[in-house]
Amino acid sequence: MTDKNLKEEEDFEFEENLEDNTPEGIDMADKLKKLRTELKTCHTERGDYLAGWQRAKADYLNLKKEHEANSHELAKWAKEGVLADLFTLADSFELAFSNKEAWLQAPENWRKGIEYIYNQLQNILRDHGVEEVNPKIGEKFNHHEQESIGTVPTEKEKEDDEIVEIIKKGYKMQNKIIRPASVKVKHYKH
Repeated sequence: MTDKNLKEEEDFEFEENLEDNTPEGIDMADKLKKLRTELKTCHTERGDYLAGWQRAKADYLNLKKEHEANSHELAKWAKEGVLADLFTLADSFELAFSNKEAWLQAPENWRKGIEYIYNQLQNILRDHGVEEVNPKIGEKFNHHEQESIGTVPTEKEKEDDEIVEIIKKGYKMQNKIIRPASVKVKHYKH
């Protein structure tokens, strides 16, 4: 006799005993009914708990991804802030270089040292993905990469919005403008 057959025979004997109308049979039938109800309740609760756990796990994973993305974005913004502070330093170097007469009067070793420090600064910016936005005189003004801090009148309509002077270079990182280039542009008056 197999285990399955033995189990079926035991269930049959058990249910046969339940069918007698003795107080013990009725009591056993009630207990069986209660057990089946409890089992059904347990199965339902188990399904609810499992579904809740799965939702909680999915929520946790989504929250973890969102937190990582926010942390990455925060680090990027902090990095941009520090790099933006270095732009002022680069501007100071470029201002010193632009005064050719004073620059050439400085001792050669001193000039080489300053140029070396400036090159190191430029390498740091490049290593962090910073690119210069350095427009050319005569180019058309691009409001996405430049800001106009002054205008110069022109009589020629075709020269309208041409760059006349570059005040400060701009900088971008990963195609996002961190600081627009400051320029003066020609403005045609009708």
